[in-house]
Amino acid sequence: MSKNLQNSVLLDLYGCLLTDKQNEIMDLYYNDDLSLGEIAAQLDISRQGVHDAIKKCETAMADYEEKLGLLKQQEAYLAELKEFKAQAMDVFNECKKKNYARDIAEKVIVLLENLDSKLDEFDNAEYTEEE
Repeated sequence: MSKNLQNSVLLDLYGCLLTDKQNEIMDLYYNDDLSLGEIAAQLDISRQGVHDAIKKCETAMADYEEKLGLLKQQEAYLAELKEFKAQAMDVFNECKKKNYARDIAEKVIVLLENLDSKLDEFDNAEYTEEE
């Protein structure tokens, strides 16, 4: 995951732990893609102040992730869902080969639809990255 994408995800997860001002600066920088100068002008602070705030927030969010591990847990959950879907697809493909397994195949289709729904929740999130 790129550093900018990772910081954007960390902001989504841990932004509520930052001050309102820090959260605003980080949101403008990572989500609105404003430059340091643009943020400084908008908030009437120095460019260096914006830079320092961003670095401080990045460090704080990395510390939160190290201690709480929410992003790591989320990534592990997504990996498990994808593996489960792959296994279900294998079962479905095997069932299609055998006439007596049509009822099983239909149940696997329902399972796959449920898995797709869960995976779509991750895919529709702004911060996921395709592999």
